[in-house]
Amino acid sequence: MKEPTALLHNMSAPPKSVVRYSGLSGLIQQRGPGGTGITSLRYRNGQQHGEAVRFELPVHFNAGSPADILCSLGQQHNSELHGSEGRYLLQLINRRAAELPLPEGCAVVKSLESHAGIWSDPLAALVALTKCTDSVWLRAKTPTLSNLQHRRCISLLVPPDFLSQLKEVKS
Repeated sequence: MKEPTALLHNMSAPPKSVVRYSGLSGLIQQRGPGGTGITSLRYRNGQQHGEAVRFELPVHFNAGSPADILCSLGQQHNSELHGSEGRYLLQLINRRAAELPLPEGCAVVKSLESHAGIWSDPLAALVALTKCTDSVWLRAKTPTLSNLQHRRCISLLVPPDFLSQLKEVKS
């Protein structure tokens, strides 16, 4: 005979753990009385925590179908070795994403001509453009080729801890 376990003895008690993140608290200004802070906080205008890096596809780069993109990249596709063209292109993008000295995630900021363009290869631009949403870039995100229909350039905000690695790439 089995004895009952005491696993359910605490089911109605609220959790006592509190998780807080204050990594960007230096970028926030208090606007009004305290409380929860949901409506009384705002981010300071014009301040960026890091450096914006611009990625842009060349003017004559054909970002139509996966076959067009592979042709623009100068890549030869062998269906017996690589599978479909789309699958091969995704493999190239993911491989290049793993090589870039960027954090696992970056904020997407308004792209300006004045932002540094460190990587000029079109594959790096494809990495940035296909692994982002309107607000964030994620290295682990599955590439979305349909992003190329709306955008040909993007700027990512690289945190200060990664700037030394970017300076090595620039030189």
